[in-house]
Amino acid sequence: MVVTLLRAIRAGDTRGAVRAIRERADVHHAGPDGFTPLMVAAGLGQRESVAALLAAGANVLAVEPSMGATALHKAAQSGDGEIVAQLLDHGAFIDQQSPVLGHTPLMDAVQHKSVAAVMVLIERGARLTPLNHFQQTALDLADGDGLSDIAGLIRSAERRITDRLRARELSAAVLAGATEEVRRLLSRGADPDERLPLAGSPDDDYTPLGLAARDGHERIVRLLLDAGADVRTINGLMGATPAHEAAYGGHDGVIRILTGSPSAAALEIDAQGAYNGLTALHDAVWHGHRDAARALVEAGAALHLRTHAGVTPRELAALYGYADIARMLEGAERARGEVVLYRTLDDD
Repeated sequence: MVVTLLRAIRAGDTRGAVRAIRERADVHHAGPDGFTPLMVAAGLGQRESVAALLAAGANVLAVEPSMGATALHKAAQSGDGEIVAQLLDHGAFIDQQSPVLGHTPLMDAVQHKSVAAVMVLIERGARLTPLNHFQQTALDLADGDGLSDIAGLIRSAERRITDRLRARELSAAVLAGATEEVRRLLSRGADPDERLPLAGSPDDDYTPLGLAARDGHERIVRLLLDAGADVRTINGLMGATPAHEAAYGGHDGVIRILTGSPSAAALEIDAQGAYNGLTALHDAVWHGHRDAARALVEAGAALHLRTHAGVTPRELAALYGYADIARMLEGAERARGEVVLYRTLDDD
């Protein structure tokens, strides 16, 4: 049945492909070249087959073994903007870089001279700053190939990002540590939960509260909370909570403000990062911030949660030689009456 499905797709037999899918062909199984049915259909611009495959649960994140391309790369190469949108709607990573070339789907769309695919990717938020393994951006590729219309689209997108940054006056004031300007802007109705655009900077996708917590601006954190800033928002490409940000920087004062505010009940103090599974307490321990770790413990942070590497906060303290923090955490475990079984290096 898999052979029938792939054969139908490669032959452009949409009816046959849809029929095979309805008859429960394995939509995940790759052919001898490592290409899945979804990759092939996306590359050939077959919208109906792509829609049927996605409805059947085809994996949009699969990577082919030769160059490391995904179905979204193939759609970008085909130049079909509708298929690009379909794949993004089903969870494809818009900026995933192929390991051999370092190409994002936007770069592939540029190289294959597809205005339609470039437009969809830009509209959906594709980043403009990544470099491929030849140190070229998507704009470099467009300029190098004399694609003035595509280069114009990218430059227009860059200007829109610049304009959005200029419009984020509150975030700019927070970054400058300008407390009185923050107060003034909030009194004039500035959105305390505005979010910075993806511009290729360390501040990408941050809220004012995330910035203030990260940079240790205690008075500004209070002003933002008083203005109704949402403590549940996540920040940056790592998806960190305000507690993560404060803990990573060792800002115990900010942690005490966050955990002692009227909105503290909404603060996900034990949220684990999607990338590495670290909690705010892990972050504080990781960098040896004893006072920040203590503030989190006193606020009730969990002591037993493990990172994706299987490490608790106390194990992390021992690993990095922070004996004083390890003792503090051990004392907290005893005070809470918790029994935590710990691994030793020999266990591995």
